[in-house]
Amino acid sequence: MFLVICFAISLSACQPIDPDTATRPNQSDVLAAEQAEQSGDYASAAKQYIDLAENNNHEQQAQFYLYAALAYWQNNDSAEATTSLAKINRHKLSAAKQIDVAILEAEIALSNDQPEQALQALESFDLKNIADPQKQVMLEFQIQAYQLTENWLEKANSHILLAPLLDNAEREQNQQDLWQALMQLSPQMLDLFNPGVPPSIDSGWFALAYAVKAYPANSDPLAVAMEDWYRSYPNHPADPAIFPSPGHVNTGDMTATDLPQNITDIAILLPESGSYKMAAKAIKEGIIAAHLTAQSNTQLHFLSVETDREYGASNVVQQYQRAVDKNVSLVIGPLDKIAVQLLAESVSLSVPVLALNRLADQASKANLFQFGLAPEDDAVAVANYAYAQGFERAVVLAPQNKWGERISAAFIDQWQINNGIVLNQATYDVAQNDFSDVLKPLLGLVTSKQRSQSLTRTVGRNLEFEPRRRQDIDFLFLVAKPEKARQLVPQLKFYRSGRLPIIATSHAYTGYQDPQQDIDLNRLIIGDIPWVFDDLAVSDPTYMTLSTSNPKNFNHLKRLYALGTDAYHLVPELNALSSDPNLSFSGATGAIAIDQFGHITRETRWGKFDEGILQVLPR
Repeated sequence: MFLVICFAISLSACQPIDPDTATRPNQSDVLAAEQAEQSGDYASAAKQYIDLAENNNHEQQAQFYLYAALAYWQNNDSAEATTSLAKINRHKLSAAKQIDVAILEAEIALSNDQPEQALQALESFDLKNIADPQKQVMLEFQIQAYQLTENWLEKANSHILLAPLLDNAEREQNQQDLWQALMQLSPQMLDLFNPGVPPSIDSGWFALAYAVKAYPANSDPLAVAMEDWYRSYPNHPADPAIFPSPGHVNTGDMTATDLPQNITDIAILLPESGSYKMAAKAIKEGIIAAHLTAQSNTQLHFLSVETDREYGASNVVQQYQRAVDKNVSLVIGPLDKIAVQLLAESVSLSVPVLALNRLADQASKANLFQFGLAPEDDAVAVANYAYAQGFERAVVLAPQNKWGERISAAFIDQWQINNGIVLNQATYDVAQNDFSDVLKPLLGLVTSKQRSQSLTRTVGRNLEFEPRRRQDIDFLFLVAKPEKARQLVPQLKFYRSGRLPIIATSHAYTGYQDPQQDIDLNRLIIGDIPWVFDDLAVSDPTYMTLSTSNPKNFNHLKRLYALGTDAYHLVPELNALSSDPNLSFSGATGAIAIDQFGHITRETRWGKFDEGILQVLPR
């Protein structure tokens, strides 16, 4: 028996070690990594988690790579986070942690403006089998991705699924965002893709949107459809009264605000570093000058909002909350478009915000007003001005870059809405100084010469010829900055533009008088803020305060000083303007009103260069 036992023991000792046997991680190393993470030292935590992953295997290894990826992400290192994610054997993770991996992948993809990759990371999971906290995050990321891809149908469906997971305040904003998505769909799509039947919640949203989109506002058919909707969906959470039909002005709670008569504190959220630093300084000085001129007792609280444009991260939400904690009545800012977007998407705004930039879409948000000097606004203003002059046919000349494409596209869109015709459009290389190859075909001189040559061949002898531009052009829309405008306007005259009106955006003018340089702009028409016209500006006390104190770069950044001034002057006007889009007041940047989306609109003044000086045109 002894020999048998010894033989059995020796056989056991000779068995190979199972390579799949999991190692046990060193608990002191795990604790150190966790403590580093909890203290905010994410770089150290990530490195320690990587070391743990490399010294363990199977489930522990996969988990540590995941923890490393999360730590790298917290440290704003998306490259290392992505590398760590790629090392994970997902089959070794629990179902919940596999979802954590997908959520992090989606978040990184969205930060890199890759919505398709974000959706791909999340698509394989069944939301019905996922815990609510993870489900909420996944739906919020899906909504962001669908917004970027303009997949309004799936965005609406995601908002419907998200609603039960939110508290009351968040649910109200979610309803507004859902409604905006539904309003992007045609009545046919709303009917065809209605996901349920009465009296289900999802079906009710689509049916309500269908009624609003399919029938004219205030019509008998709409009234009948609404009665039927109330009967079919008696307990539906939607309140049709707060959802405006497309194209109709909403004067209810959606954009209107109710500020107290006596405003004691205002917070201003502006960056102190980065690419917006100089613009923010000018806006800040404009606000302070307006405040001093008004001799107000209101307290101004300046809070720094910094945005990482590479990663799309910002502290704007935290700074907004700091402002709320100071019991301010209004927040002015932020300035950076990314920060405005994050603020619009992240929180319910208990304190009204006057943002100093404007988002591309027309979606509205309660208590958010968007005020900016967008180049596209100038282009739309030119289209409307030309329409008011009775012009019908235009040619467009813009620089060969994205900035030029944006402005010319905005002009063409509005011009076509006005039933205008674009006869021709051309682009120029800003690196060149001779634009003959662009201007001659744009004005029809090449065609004129071809007609002369054809006639010469027909009659068999040389004829006297003077090229003529095409005569069916009503005006030329010019997109250019001052240096190029000073080159292009004389060359257009040389190539027989004659008395053809040339209309440009404000970008063609520096904003301050320089007759010797601007003599080449004679007869050019531009729309600009009142402060660039000396005759108008001297009547503004804030302008006089700034011009006499002569702050640095005042002339070069005059439009931004004016933006800051108007932001301050808008505060006591917000209640009235947000309640009635037909009201306006005269500001430093133009006649200011607020539309149904909470966007501040401006009607600028028009001027024409004469002897190198911009002279205001009569209204």
